[in-house]
Amino acid sequence: MDKKVIVIGGGIAGLAAAAELLRQDCEVKLLEAKPRLGGRIHTISDSLLPIELGAEFMHGQSAALRVAIQAAGLSSHEISLRNDFFEDGKFRRKDIWSQMSKIIHRINPASPDCSMEKFLLNENIDDELRKKITGFVNGFHAAPASKISAHSLRRAEYAAEHMESMAQSRLDAGYSALIDFLADDVRSHGGTISHNALVKKVKWQTGSVAVEFSQAGKTETIQADRVLVTVPLGVLKSGAIEFVPSLNKKMEAINQLEVGNVIKIILRFRERCWPDFDFIQAPDEQLSTWWTDSRGPVLTGWAGGPHADSLSSLTHSRLEALALSTVEKLFSKSAGKLKNNFISSYYHDWAKDPQACGAYSYIPVNGLDLPKLLAAPVHKTLFFAGEATVFDAQTGLVSEAYETGLRAARELIG
Repeated sequence: MDKKVIVIGGGIAGLAAAAELLRQDCEVKLLEAKPRLGGRIHTISDSLLPIELGAEFMHGQSAALRVAIQAAGLSSHEISLRNDFFEDGKFRRKDIWSQMSKIIHRINPASPDCSMEKFLLNENIDDELRKKITGFVNGFHAAPASKISAHSLRRAEYAAEHMESMAQSRLDAGYSALIDFLADDVRSHGGTISHNALVKKVKWQTGSVAVEFSQAGKTETIQADRVLVTVPLGVLKSGAIEFVPSLNKKMEAINQLEVGNVIKIILRFRERCWPDFDFIQAPDEQLSTWWTDSRGPVLTGWAGGPHADSLSSLTHSRLEALALSTVEKLFSKSAGKLKNNFISSYYHDWAKDPQACGAYSYIPVNGLDLPKLLAAPVHKTLFFAGEATVFDAQTGLVSEAYETGLRAARELIG
């Protein structure tokens, strides 16, 4: 064995890194705080179809992720990005993706950075379009338009175009099938995976680490040559993991990067009882985005950013009641059928998840360099991966998180 490595976090970045390190003859132990793997990929196995409480879509064409999907023998299907807007009790077809792209292309990277909200106020844009784009940023990026960097949105847009982001798809068996494949790959190559292992402290010096974690009511410490940290930015910001000595320069990036929240609720019905649609944007509703699934009769409601924050105090039952009243409002002609066919709901509030502390990261004004600062290795001993460490500002994407795991593993090996 070349190096002993501890990987902290069993999301897709941690699993990708662990598998890559094992292929390079490293000894790998992965510590995951949850009883399950996947992190912010959270698939519930329902008798009807996979229920995705976290990441659901594959955005664009990531060559690295496609290789993993093909190796796992998994199939996928493309989805339509057709958007309908619900306003004043009526539906109107709007191509929000194209409108958003055109506006973002106006952002001049040579000009001083500002919030997307400020950029929109300074542009010659009618109030209706400004409202739509603001709502889309708040929801899709889970970030207040008043805080997210306009330059970061431009960088992400150009990167997305390079990877054909308008092509979106789902894994037929759900994202957990890919997580299971990666975990089996780690184990089959000699790696060990510990669940319910809550890391509390990382003591380190150049070339040596000691990781303290609790498991089954006991505190343990294990030694290694290197550690690769892949936990969500929200967990790093919370201070749940203590680094000794402290990472003062790294903490600047951790403290300045932001985390947005998402609340997602999936309503399960006996049969489809609503008009044909793909995505609905309802900017005046608290659950402002809805979509359907070609695999079965479910409706997914999404609130991101400020809308999610406003709903975070609701219990599951109250959120379910709100979701049902919203879809009955959207599909008033089918309200009776919706009530009669409703079976159950699943939901997740990512801000309340102690091993996530939010949905995904976003870059604040003048913060374009922060992900690289977060990703930078420390004395060839501490390494970092995860969606907050992407270099092209496409935070929140599974494909990007996966690739950061590969990148950090290669840095460690090198």
